[in-house]
Amino acid sequence: MLRILALPRRAAARSLPLTLLLAALLACTAAIPAARAQQLLFDYVGFDYEFPVVVPGTFGGVGNGYVGLGEVPVLESPLVSDQTNYEYTYVLSGVTATVRNVAPPFVVITYTGPGTLTVYEDSRGTGTAFDYGVNPPNGTAPGSFTDGTAILVGNITNFVYILNTATGSGSYDANFTAVGGTQIGNIPVGQRGGWTFSGVTSNSTVSIPPGYAHQVDGQTLIPQPTAAHTASWGQIKRKYR
Repeated sequence: MLRILALPRRAAARSLPLTLLLAALLACTAAIPAARAQQLLFDYVGFDYEFPVVVPGTFGGVGNGYVGLGEVPVLESPLVSDQTNYEYTYVLSGVTATVRNVAPPFVVITYTGPGTLTVYEDSRGTGTAFDYGVNPPNGTAPGSFTDGTAILVGNITNFVYILNTATGSGSYDANFTAVGGTQIGNIPVGQRGGWTFSGVTSNSTVSIPPGYAHQVDGQTLIPQPTAAHTASWGQIKRKYR
């Protein structure tokens, strides 16, 4: 049973945000946001895989479904958690690859949905410990990740995944809107939209169970609005070297 993931933190994502990589592929100028404070909703680690698979052997093949699942070790206010007595897991599903653009060594995959991301709470004493198993979906995944109480349910839209085929690593982000769960009432109605679900992937620090594509590490957060300034593509490259 694989329980603890020693994953890299999001330094890679912060040094090369998804929006800037898209700018590198698609434009020569961009608006660079100034430094901003961000409100964290939850932090997660886990693995991803494709299901159903329409194009075997090609991650992000058009028609392939994407699934992410794992542990949620941090939940912030207004959510309430008890990590001592409960384990928290998440499952993301329901998005399908519809566009796959290749700009070697990068592949930019656009998914349609909406997908669903659910955070579950399960007793450590009387519940079932999550177990990734192999070649998902299987007898324990996603089943052992979804057998608790759904405390937060959200819609995932505008999901875009950038993969570096030379390293097998990448990053992704999407819009997250809270729509349900036992703790939906903790989030004011006016604050249930506008969240960003994002993460980075890597294939180098832990053993990935057979059948999974990448290890994933990310957050759901909301950026506070700030002003932006215009910069040339040369300035962007110097800033993020």
